Amino acid sequence: MFFVNKIMSSINYIVLFQSLSKYGIFIYIKWFILFVGGDKVTLTKSDYYYLEKIKTWEKELANHQSSNVKIYRKYMELGLSFLPETAKEQIYMLLDSSLFHFHSILFNSTFQKNTADKLIESARLFNEDIVQLEEMKTLTSDQLYSIAKQQIAYYRLFAFGQGAASGSGKTSFLLSDLLAVLAINLRSIQVIASIYGRPANSPYEIMTVLKVFHAACLPKMLQKEAWHQLMAELDNYREEFFYKGTEEIMDEHVFSLLLKQSIKMILILHFSKKSPYFSILLGGGANYQFTKKITDFAHKYYQKSYLDLKNSS
Repeated sequence: MFFVNKIMSSINYIVLFQSLSKYGIFIYIKWFILFVGGDKVTLTKSDYYYLEKIKTWEKELANHQSSNVKIYRKYMELGLSFLPETAKEQIYMLLDSSLFHFHSILFNSTFQKNTADKLIESARLFNEDIVQLEEMKTLTSDQLYSIAKQQIAYYRLFAFGQGAASGSGKTSFLLSDLLAVLAINLRSIQVIASIYGRPANSPYEIMTVLKVFHAACLPKMLQKEAWHQLMAELDNYREEFFYKGTEEIMDEHVFSLLLKQSIKMILILHFSKKSPYFSILLGGGANYQFTKKITDFAHKYYQKSYLDLKNSS
């Protein structure tokens, strides 16, 4: 028995030596580091790929001319100078309250339950252990990206169809256009948040969805500052339930959005009788571009949230 053990020991040393020669000692060092490091999650090659894409996008935001921001703010202040401060504050409070309740209606609807079930079914194709939305963050960045792109494409197409209907010039579609645009884009952010494991089922996540929506609605030249504010809050994010930051969402920039919406409606009314096909394309194209802008921003935010949380875990 003694000689058998000696022979087996010699064979083990030979196998180890051959492995070291073939694969290199660095692989064994890597195994040792992983063993000592325990269960700490490390970013994958795909994770770094998406982080680089986000960094490139952040640089594009930073490249917008600061002089344009000053001109924009100057004309915004001039345009709103006729409104007293108390009236502005009341309007903002009313809009905040309306947006919050509208968000709650959308999130607590039957449509939300059906969407949640579909998202979980999509996630279970990759990991059959997933049974709730919060567990979707256990998927890889590529898997989450695949699910998110499908949903984003759906909402952009939905926005185009709704805009095309408004572009027909029918009164019912035109009057409901703003509400429909709001519903489609809020819903798209809720879905993106759910995909990355952060469903809006707590005060903190509700406020985050609304703040992301507001930031995404801003002109490109103002999104840099809003993005930095969201990133500052993200640095302190630890899956909190209550929101401890400022709860004011709407500001003077909401009037810019309303102005664009009014101009779109005027153009549709003008062209719907003379050139109905053009007005349909105008309505569909405008809503598609707006939803593209919203979903791009929201997707970048929740991707960054997922990657930061993964890197810190």
